[in-house]
Amino acid sequence: QPMRHRKKVVDKNIPSRPLVCAVLDLMVEFIVTHMMKDFPMDLYLRCVQIIHKLLCYQKRCRIRLNYTWRELWSALINLLKFLLSNETSLLAKHNIFQLALLVVNLFNMFITYGDTFLPTSTSYDELYYEIVRMHQVFDNLYCMVLRVSTNTGQWKEAASKVTHALVNVRAIINHFNPKIESYAAVNHISQLSEEQVLEVVRSNYDTLTLKLQDGLDQFERYSEQPKEVAFFKELVRSISLNVRKNVSLTTLSQDVLLKEFSSIS
Repeated sequence: QPMRHRKKVVDKNIPSRPLVCAVLDLMVEFIVTHMMKDFPMDLYLRCVQIIHKLLCYQKRCRIRLNYTWRELWSALINLLKFLLSNETSLLAKHNIFQLALLVVNLFNMFITYGDTFLPTSTSYDELYYEIVRMHQVFDNLYCMVLRVSTNTGQWKEAASKVTHALVNVRAIINHFNPKIESYAAVNHISQLSEEQVLEVVRSNYDTLTLKLQDGLDQFERYSEQPKEVAFFKELVRSISLNVRKNVSLTTLSQDVLLKEFSSIS
């Protein structure tokens, strides 16, 4: 299967950035380029968890990273769109609600704590703009998880968690959408510009009520034992097989060494 990475124009005048920006770029690139039939769920879970841990660290240390967060928000929304479009085929193999919950909770992190780590107040306004602009995806997600959680089935509980996690995203959409429509009607504008929508957002924060969600900045610390043991065993085995296949063994000692290497547990 061909790689779907986007070709980036090389800009030689890019100012130096913290290494974490490159990590975030890689995560965004992975999200955008691996939405395919043979869906790599495990890698997507790891990817979203990496982003979550970085946000937790930023929040804890109050680091305002000068990063183009809109690219990340856009990638995450497109990922939710993909999960919705392929619900039936993906559910045959994966618990898509686990991934959807992690993605929604990334948005909850930005909503609840974004003012402590987003670079400017404008970035926070843009977050709300993206949520309102792409409200149909969140509306569709809510309808889907509500349908699954109200039926008896194996995904009932997992879907229910996503329903609860969407409470603030839905509050933002339900609060700002009527305000935007009213602004357009009063000013006789058929389609508002981004700046006009941002103006409506800025002037209506005061009347927005959000629920405080606990545990958003909690995560399970990385532990090799026992979760990752199988992964590393397989990695060592594949390296060992690859070396045997491609390296010419000229001495018995090398052969003995490789045998010992392949039996590491």
